Amino acid sequence: MLLAPRVEEVILEDAKRRAPEEACGVVAGRVRGSFKLALAAIPCANASVAPEAEYEIPPEELLRAAEQIEGEGLEVVGFYHSHPFGSPVPSGIDQSRAAWEGASYLIATPEGELASWLWDGKKFIREGCILLLNLPCHPVP
Repeated sequence: MLLAPRVEEVILEDAKRRAPEEACGVVAGRVRGSFKLALAAIPCANASVAPEAEYEIPPEELLRAAEQIEGEGLEVVGFYHSHPFGSPVPSGIDQSRAAWEGASYLIATPEGELASWLWDGKKFIREGCILLLNLPCHPVP
């Protein structure tokens, strides 16, 4: 998973701002085979009855985010949420609720940790996460 710098910023800021509740949202970008590029993170409401321990993106929020992503010519590459009191490792609840096979699930902590996990339909697999740099491009003479 390659992350545009703004994606990491949005996710980590959301995790810190919403603590002690779990933050959550949708990650947009491009997928080419096993290659994923995350270009945007869209925060969503957490409708869980226990938001300090789990997250639930309301269907209308998910639809809104998907329409926004499609309108920008991108696709859903995954989702993010935070673990306010734990490590960025999928919990049993995360595993039981994962539904998008092939999607990346990014987990953040308010302390600034971020990890990406691929859901293969049965289990989470740790995914490499590379932050891209904002470097100026200069034409070659």
